[in-house]
Amino acid sequence: MRQALSLERAQGAGADQGPMRWAQLPGLCCQAAGGDPLWADELTAAWLLLYLAADLMDSVQDGDEPDPWWAEQGPGAALSVATGLFFSASLALDRLQTQSSQPAAAGEVVKDFYRGFLNMSSGQYLDLLQAQPSLGQYWQIAASKSGVFFSLACRSGARLATAERARLDGFSQFGRHLGLLVQVRDDLEDLMADPEDQADPRLLATSRSLPVVYALEVSSPDVRGRLLACLQRSAEDEDAAREAWVLVDESGAALYVVAEMERHRSQAMRALEQAQAKPAARARLLGLVNQIGSRPSRL
Repeated sequence: MRQALSLERAQGAGADQGPMRWAQLPGLCCQAAGGDPLWADELTAAWLLLYLAADLMDSVQDGDEPDPWWAEQGPGAALSVATGLFFSASLALDRLQTQSSQPAAAGEVVKDFYRGFLNMSSGQYLDLLQAQPSLGQYWQIAASKSGVFFSLACRSGARLATAERARLDGFSQFGRHLGLLVQVRDDLEDLMADPEDQADPRLLATSRSLPVVYALEVSSPDVRGRLLACLQRSAEDEDAAREAWVLVDESGAALYVVAEMERHRSQAMRALEQAQAKPAARARLLGLVNQIGSRPSRL
């Protein structure tokens, strides 16, 4: 577990990337709801541990390239660490419930966490069932995973400071749209990484990323067939990877993804208005949204 956490800190700290960027969400939302961000310390620890555990589980289940620390030992090592992270998160939630000055709010948050992870597990199972998701299925899966998880961070942090349901729903919707925005931005960066500029052009986005899913959805049967064939060969054939990249680009996928980013950015901002977020924390939350939702310079 120490290896996994050290790697994530190295990737996230300083570069403002990875889970460390998002670990501030529970405290910020608690502050935005009128509370002290320190109230959310145990909640933040639990959320971050669950984030890392879920990332490891997804990597193994999706057959992703292993991180260096578990590449030699295999997926069993990653699953073992993920299990430890899950239980460590449970202990942090237990401390939240037993040490909080607001036991009713803490108890509600703990139940919310477990419900959220059941929903995320359902989303991951749906993802595994779909050999090639449709555009509608992509959004359903993304909402069940990234949307639910970020919503959980924001709503739970706010719940430690307020019980007003309309405001909590605003924080929940803010987190949901932020999570979808993060997912979409990651997928767009895959598309914007021109294979001609990479040492290995086979790093094309997988057929499950939003740009490729969109291209397959809107293309003619002929182009769809060519794209699927190129994707199947792209791991061994650099020319096939380049052709697949071109076909995805020509479909208008980048413009579609940018439009979706703007939609979720706008909805996240409206949700903060509903949440009646306090000015200082609201400004920082909006900064996160604008940072993720900015239009890539290559478009």
